Amino acid sequence: MIDLSEVLTFSEAAEKWGFSDGNTIRKAVERNKFNPDEIRKSGNVWLTTYPAMVRVFGIPKEEHHVISYHHISELVSKSLFDHKDIDDEIQKILDDISEMIDKGGNVHIIESESKPDNIIMILRRKEDLKTFAIMVKRYMALMKY
Repeated sequence: MIDLSEVLTFSEAAEKWGFSDGNTIRKAVERNKFNPDEIRKSGNVWLTTYPAMVRVFGIPKEEHHVISYHHISELVSKSLFDHKDIDDEIQKILDDISEMIDKGGNVHIIESESKPDNIIMILRRKEDLKTFAIMVKRYMALMKY
């Protein structure tokens, strides 16, 4: 299922990536930088997806923060061996994410530092953070058993 919050017009994408207009993206289309399933023209409007833009142009120029899911899973695993309560550390990470969202920033949850292009999730709203928090807490519960 397609998450419509991940679909961008070329104008929206240009603004997010700091281009003056959509011409840079159209030139990339002409040069076959996008896969055929990553772009579409709907009426007079060109559309693409956030992951496609990241693949072609990298992380957008807007303020964003990156958190590695691998780092979080390492914290949880280490806490099991050290018998340390990890809940406070995870809550601090979630609170930091909440603060970043409140300031208008985006938080990119990447797979790991070695695979920064593998974006697992992009947190833009409090609802996104709630979903991510549930995912982390489920992972923590599974690791305890």
